[in-house]
Amino acid sequence: MQTTWIEAFLAVVDHQGFATAAAHLYRSQGRISSYIAALEQELGVQLFDRNQRPARLTAEGTAFLPHARSLLETFEAGRIAALAVQGLSRGDVAVATYPSAGAEYLPLVLKAFGREYPNIEVKLVERQTRGIDHVLDSSEASIAIRPTVPQPLCRTPFRYQPLWRETICIVVADGHPLASGPSVIPTDLVGESLVIGGRNSEDAEITRLLSSAGVTPKIKYVSNQPQSIVALARHELAIGIINLMALQSIRLDGVTVVPMDSKITREVGVYWTASAETSSAATALLRTIASTRPPAPFDDLRASAAQRWPALFGGLPKQPS
Repeated sequence: MQTTWIEAFLAVVDHQGFATAAAHLYRSQGRISSYIAALEQELGVQLFDRNQRPARLTAEGTAFLPHARSLLETFEAGRIAALAVQGLSRGDVAVATYPSAGAEYLPLVLKAFGREYPNIEVKLVERQTRGIDHVLDSSEASIAIRPTVPQPLCRTPFRYQPLWRETICIVVADGHPLASGPSVIPTDLVGESLVIGGRNSEDAEITRLLSSAGVTPKIKYVSNQPQSIVALARHELAIGIINLMALQSIRLDGVTVVPMDSKITREVGVYWTASAETSSAATALLRTIASTRPPAPFDDLRASAAQRWPALFGGLPKQPS
């Protein structure tokens, strides 16, 4: 039995089809089919009902699924343990993140990590917040950096360490009435057309934050791109609501950025699954994340790392006050 057969089987399950699994693994669909056929022959059972579109697991395939995941995780843990004997001179690790953290925070982490572990390959997986949950569930990455809202819906058990808290801001065209104040409170946005980030307005972080403040937002546009949120505000189509980190790499001519009330903030942290703690490369990256200061002027929430997880983060450098 080959690990490539197991990888193909899990990819078909996680990506709900042979074609999408082939694209994910950069293999032809015929090659994926041959791997699954070889695995079925080895096991002596049929794993997928190919009469269904997309192909569905048979009862035998459903029974085999948790063992397949365990087999692959055990193999990976063994591979990393063997690499650890070499002092992490080789290895790889994947980390999932959302776009603004990928642009502004992860480079700081990877610069520090690369100095200490120059031969470790790091795969970056960028997704919107809900997509990060699927990445952890599919084992595409065992580490993720994401906001705490909305709460993760992972089936895979995980641990969490807060990293920073940042301001939520509004973006308005220069000259807008809300541009003149030092800050904005949620009730200032009642009746205003808004453009927010996310995949849909119901599940969006800002919808939940404003609702908790007693305000039902009037969402006119939803965009996954911070540049588009600012552009719509610049053209006076809506008031943009965006986190501070996302604004750091965007041109802001023609708009005014105003912080929201201090109660409307975003907390961001690092999440990891159990497999990260059995991987020397992943553990090393976790420690680097926990010791890397967020870009100013965010509230630093890393102080509890060593106290909460002494086996993992104990001995981190003392954080400057």
